[in-house]
Amino acid sequence: MPDVPGLHHVTAFCDDPQDNYDFFTDVLGMRFVKETVRFDVPEKIYHLYYGDEVGTAGTIITFFPMTNMPMEEGLVGKGMTSAVGLTIPEGSVDFWTDRFEDHDVDYDVEERFDETAIAFEAPDGVPFELVTGDSDIEAYTENDVPEEHGVRGMYNATVHSKDPAGTMDVLETLGWDRIGEATHPQAGDRIRYEAPGDAPCARKVDVLIRPNAPDGVMGIGTYLHIAFRVANGWEQDQISDELRANGYITTSTKDRDYFHSRYITEPGGSVFEFATDGPGFGIDQDVEEYGEELKVPDWLDVDVERIKEMLPPLEKN
Repeated sequence: MPDVPGLHHVTAFCDDPQDNYDFFTDVLGMRFVKETVRFDVPEKIYHLYYGDEVGTAGTIITFFPMTNMPMEEGLVGKGMTSAVGLTIPEGSVDFWTDRFEDHDVDYDVEERFDETAIAFEAPDGVPFELVTGDSDIEAYTENDVPEEHGVRGMYNATVHSKDPAGTMDVLETLGWDRIGEATHPQAGDRIRYEAPGDAPCARKVDVLIRPNAPDGVMGIGTYLHIAFRVANGWEQDQISDELRANGYITTSTKDRDYFHSRYITEPGGSVFEFATDGPGFGIDQDVEEYGEELKVPDWLDVDVERIKEMLPPLEKN
């Protein structure tokens, strides 16, 4: 089976797009890579993408702001992704805790797996962490975060599983290796998996085991899915065939314009996506123009100017 060398992106639900944009660009210093829409309801919901300068797979965080389609507040719990880690360099913890204090962002600091994790919530309660670790991604520098402390793509995702053995079986079917375990009397046990290959970042998934924790409820402040990288459609088909041969159900291929996707609901309750590296974010904008204007695919066949009038306002730097 082809390698699945890391994560591609994650997607979550938020409410106000302006609060979301301001936090990820002004506080975290990430690049606004793409302003588009949720293709099934383009008149109502943005799809906002953040990442590194060029939108490298493994750096991408995306959101559906639900302002125009009110959604109940969710509950992070079993059966969903419970946190996403963003990579920061060793020696950057004090900078980020000071910055969070300056921006009135609550945080907790935890040591695990010989790394430091700063847990915090983005607007609307979406759980993230800044995790010290290695990355081959360069920090985005068009902001006030010093380059030596900047975010360098995703580090890991934490899957809070209803069926840890089932979740781990999927990861092992994908060729990921179990590399460690961290235990905590209250926060739960973590089993860490690492991807094969040499992706520049986003190569780890933690399976969180907390049997008595409440089930998650999807809504504002929760993740919809995590996406794994696949090189192209042929490899995506091979991976889908392998998953099906092991008893798992995968969807047909979905056109997401910048990548093509298949999905599986793994036994622990989380939705895993398998997203191709291409065609990439350069199909409708040059790199230096990323995020400057609303873009929708030609095949959607909608009136872009009309959509702009219906969507909530979004002021960009």
